[in-house]
This record gives sequence, C-alpha cells and structure tokens, in this order.
Amino acid sequence: MKNVVIYAILILCSLLSFSSCTNDLADEQFQKMVLLTDNGLVDYDIDYTDEGTVLLNLPVSINGTSKNSQDVTASLALASDTLSKYNFERYRNRTALYYQLADENMYSFPNGPSVTIKAGEDYAIVPLQLNLNNFDFYKNYILPIKVASSSSYPVASSKYSTLLMRLNISNFFSGTYSVSGNVWEDSNSGQKLSISSASLYALSSNTCYLYTGSVTESDEDRSGYTLTVSVDKNIFTDSEEASTGAQIRKYTKLTIGSKDTDKKVTDLSNNGSYVSVSKLEDTVNKNLENVITKIYLKYSYMNLRDASYPVKMVFEGTFTKSVSIDKRTGKPQK
Repeated sequence: MKNVVIYAILILCSLLSFSSCTNDLADEQFQKMVLLTDNGLVDYDIDYTDEGTVLLNLPVSINGTSKNSQDVTASLALASDTLSKYNFERYRNRTALYYQLADENMYSFPNGPSVTIKAGEDYAIVPLQLNLNNFDFYKNYILPIKVASSSSYPVASSKYSTLLMRLNISNFFSGTYSVSGNVWEDSNSGQKLSISSASLYALSSNTCYLYTGSVTESDEDRSGYTLTVSVDKNIFTDSEEASTGAQIRKYTKLTIGSKDTDKKVTDLSNNGSYVSVSKLEDTVNKNLENVITKIYLKYSYMNLRDASYPVKMVFEGTFTKSVSIDKRTGKPQK
C-alpha cells in the first residue's frame, strides 16, 4: 500500500510540473518575419479588358503565433535576379523559351510599393495595376516581386518573400484544351499525326492565338508558327440541348490568320469553323455552372523548318475544354 501511495504522489507531481511548463510557454513560438502571402511561382489568370488596365491585390503578411504589437512598414521591389535564376534552372541554354521580364511600363503601384501593417493586424494589401496596352501578348511574362525591406521585423527568406507572377491573359475561349485532331502533309493524307492537346492564348477580348499543327510550347521556333482565331461575337445561334437542358451559344463567324505571312495559313473549313459555349447549372452544387467550350478548325499552313523542303501541312480537329465556374465570383474552380 505504501508503494502505491508514493507512486500516486509522483504522478501528481509530474502532472503539476507539466502543467507549469505548459503555462510558461511564450505566446510567440517563432521569430516574426515579413513575407508575401502568395510566394513562389503563382499563375495569375487575368481577364482581358477593353479598358486596358487590371487591378490586382498583393497581400503582405507577418508570420508568428502571437498578435503583431506594432506598426510595420514593408516595401516591395522587382526581383529580376530571381527570374533569371528560374529561367536558367528550368530551360538552361534554351533561351528562346525563357519567360520575359515584365517591363516597368507594364505595371505600376498606384499607392506606391510600400504598405504599413497596423498593430494588431497580420497583413496589409499592396494594389498592383497592370497596363495591358503595353503587353506584347505573343510573349510569356513573369513579374517577379519581393519584399525588399521592413521597418521592424526581418524579411523572411526569399522562398517566402519572393513571388513570381506568371501573367496569363485570358478571354472567353482561351485556355488549355483536349484535342481530337490530326495533322498531315497535304500530299500524303494517308499518314496522319494525332494531336491530343493544345492551348489558346488571348490577344484581345475576341481573338486568341495557338501554335499550328504539332508545334508546341516547348518548340524553340514556336513563335514563327502562330495561328490567330478571331470570333465575331455578333454572329451566333442559340439552342438548348434536349437531353440536359444546357444552353448553347455557337459563334459561326471565325477569321483565321497568322502574324507570319510566309506560313500562308489558310482556312479550309468552308465556313464550317465555330466556337460553341455550353452552360449548365451543376446538379449538386447550385453555386457552380459547368461550361464546355468547343472549337472546330480546319486549316493549312507551310512548314518551313527545312528551307530546302517546304511542306504544305493540313490540320483538322475539334478542341474541347470543360470548367466549373463559381457563379458568385465568375471564377473557375481550381
């Protein structure tokens, strides 16, 4: 019995000791630092606007486990060295594939590049304005931003204080598509190469470009093989799919072209090319709308990769993209 009593006393002392240690823990378990809430490589899908400007909000934060007790002013700056490092690590000597640094005339900080995080708060917003009229939409841009300085707490490591903003301009039919299509030499239609995917990039509110035939984003000469697709949004037909009730708008006036006249891109669809957009409310989540975009194209172009052997190529196929849109925000579900 004596041993049992002693054992019980030891357990009680141990529990009291643990409780005391727990109560003595400091409110702040980590060193407070200033960082960008969004950091690393982040895609920004930006709807093209005819106004020519888009306003984004960049949140700057203070980490830690306790409340921030003082006003902290943080300043942002360009991190061009980080973009150079990213390009080299990803593409090495394939410089034609490098992301372009967004020029200073392409963006601005309307309220300046500094912001004060007030005492009692752990973040603040820095407005960033993009000037779309100064973009060359045939290029892929990254805007690298970093926290350059802080008035109080130290700046976090570059992993958390630097943001590579990949700027993707979009319109109602841009995006990544699955493709059911083929490309072949015009003189040899019996041998066809299957195409399974493609991306369309916005040039304006009603025009996209893509790469012809089997040319892809990873081809170093891709910029010379662009196909432009312009949609006349005033010419369309509306219908309802009998089996689902989906509302379908089909744009039937498309103009096919290219910025490279030597490729001689020609529409072969005989006015049959189209862009259709089908919308149907999600049966489970009424806040979502399922949107299916389809594009049909048939065209020819000149493959001039071998100057001594120019080849006329033909492509025909249907592109399909399916996304769920949050009706409250108008944004796609990730």
